[in-house]
Parts: sequence; structure tokens; C-alpha cells
Amino acid sequence: MDSLERVKAALYFNYPDKVPVFNLVGGDVFPIPLTYSKNWKPGWNEGEQGLFPHVRGHYNWDRPEWAKNNPEYEGTNWRKIPHEEIDEWGCIWNLKGNDTDMGHPGRPSLLDWNNYDDYVKKYKPDASDKSRYAFALNLVKGLRETKYLMLLFPTFGPSQVVAAMRGFSTYLVDHWKHPEEIKKVLKLVAEYHVDLMKYAFKYGLKPHGIWLVDDLGEQQGPFFSPRIFKKFYEAPYKLIIDEAHALDLEVHLHCCGKIDALLPALIEWGLDAIELDSPRMSGYKDLRPYRGKIMFWGCINIQSIYPKGTPEEVEREVWHMIRNLGTEKGGFGAYFYPTPRDIHVKRANIKAFERGLKKYGDYSKIPQHWWSTPFIDEWNDSEVPPLPLR
Repeated sequence: MDSLERVKAALYFNYPDKVPVFNLVGGDVFPIPLTYSKNWKPGWNEGEQGLFPHVRGHYNWDRPEWAKNNPEYEGTNWRKIPHEEIDEWGCIWNLKGNDTDMGHPGRPSLLDWNNYDDYVKKYKPDASDKSRYAFALNLVKGLRETKYLMLLFPTFGPSQVVAAMRGFSTYLVDHWKHPEEIKKVLKLVAEYHVDLMKYAFKYGLKPHGIWLVDDLGEQQGPFFSPRIFKKFYEAPYKLIIDEAHALDLEVHLHCCGKIDALLPALIEWGLDAIELDSPRMSGYKDLRPYRGKIMFWGCINIQSIYPKGTPEEVEREVWHMIRNLGTEKGGFGAYFYPTPRDIHVKRANIKAFERGLKKYGDYSKIPQHWWSTPFIDEWNDSEVPPLPLR
């Protein structure tokens, strides 16, 4: 199979030859990222003095007056000091002054729902701006369609965007105190994602899937009960999923947290694949009921085995992911955490992940009786069980 066929076979449980790989530096998925508008002017609006652009990597910033003629801000010096950043949605981020993380949502930017209309007028990004598609168009120029093309959005999903606007605690309370306002802004963010998809096609991109990033849980469980999740998130999620499917796109959701309780709703709404950086956080046992019903992308658990395990443990964990999240017919893909340095993963463990896929990711080489080996119900996060007997 070529890469496109392999990913499609895994998504639809149609017997891929190998476990597909999503790795930003190689693999079966070719990411085509949308970028920030060239018309975006972070730090220029009233009230934005001291707010730097929230962008990782190189960014040619058109600096406002307050950011000029200050030695601390020259070049990229400002990245090396604690500071606040602003994104295209007007959300504010806290940065520690190092380049080892992407920062964390900071103080709220939408303090009062009475100011909603003015806020949206000021900060809603323009999906029609062709400049945000230029980089992606250049990337795919001349590319043969043997890779699975994944459209990466320049923004987070509905929940994360709105939580950053309002401040996390206030955002949770809003579901009770301001339900209509929450529904309204979630719809707005969802519509923006739909517009990005449509303009991507209009400007000549032809992706096969979209990559939505929306963390919905913490260590012990989701942010919302399944009932609240359905009440508030069915409309925005189904809007994105239905419009994507109408464009013949699959929807892949990255989601951190223990979110297994939300999977029935997401599957019902038509989500095609879920990506978990830490599958053990939800737990293999609790994810098992959804095995065969949705494709899982999984990374070696980034909270335990990937940064702290031995290379031998990382190799073995590859099989346990395939067994617990996938089936003989497919349904599992390997996801390589894109910034392993941020979580202190040794190069030896990255190579071990690759070796594990060579050993256990070829379906023709997996012993048939391995698929009938009893599942393990009790897992210690710092241990990797042995492989089945040959």
C-alpha cells in the first residue's frame, strides 16, 4: 500500500498492510499547516501594549512603537524573558521566557459578555485571507498524491479557544450562568473552522483530512459530564464534522485528558479518529469498548514510558498500543509527539518507537495467536508488560 491507502485502510478497518505513521518529519501523513494572516498586527490594538505575538518558530513581526528601541526586545530577545503573548483570537498566553514550551493560557481577554460584539469585531480572524494558505500551497506544489494530506488549523478547537478567552474557571461556570452566550461563541469558532476548510479547497488545497486540536479533560476525567458535553458541544462539533464529511474529509481530533467518557458522543457525531498523546491516562481498559468503532492515533505515553522508560520498554509498548487500541483489521496509527524535547524524551526512545513499529507494526508479521492473548486489566503506568509468547 502507499501511504494514502494505508491511512484510509486503518480509518475504515479495511486491513492496512502496516500501522500508519504520523510523524512531522516523515511517515504516511503529510501535514499542510495553515498559518497566521499577514494582515494580523499583534500588539497594535488599544490595550495590547506589552503583548507579543503568540507564534512558535520564525515570525516576521511588524512591530508596534512600544516594541521598538528596547534592547530586551531586539531580535528574538523578548522570547527569553517572561512575557505575555496574544493570538489571533485575542487570547492571552503566559510564557516563562524559554523555548521549551508553547506557554499556557493567561489572563482572560473577554471579561464581560456585554462586550462580546465589540470583541468579535476586533478579533475574529478572517478565514478568506489568502495569505494564510500560501505556505500550505507551496508545500504541496508538485507533491504526488501518495501521502495522506492532513490540514492543520492555525487555531485550537472550540472549547480551548473559548476557555482561553474567558479564563478556564469562568468558562466552566459559564455553562451554568451564561449558557446561551457559551453556545453562541462556540458556534462562532466552529464556523471559522468550517470556513477554513472551504477556503482551503477554494484556493487549491485538496486535503484528505483535518486535524482538530481541542483538549477536553484533565488527569482524572473530562471537564464536563457526558450530558453537559452533549448539550453544549454537539452543535459545534457536528457542524465541523458534517461539513468536513461533505467535503470528503475525515476528522481527526487531538485531545488530552482522560476523555473516554466522551467517546460515545464523539463517535455518534461522526468523528473518524481520536489522537491521544497519553493513552494510559484514559486507560487501555476504559478505551477498549471503543476499539473497532473509531480509529485511535496513539503516542507512547508521554507522561511515563516515552520520557522515563528504557528503549526496550518503549519497543514493547508499541505492541500493547496496537493490541489495546487497534484490531486485526486496523484502527490504530502511531503518532510521534512533535516536540519531544519539550517533554525530555531521549533520542534513544524515539528510535525505539521506530524500531517497535518495524517489529510489531507489520500486520503480516504479527503471530495470529497474539490477537487472542487475554487483555490486561490492571496497568502500572511505570511498567510495560512482557510480550505474548511466540
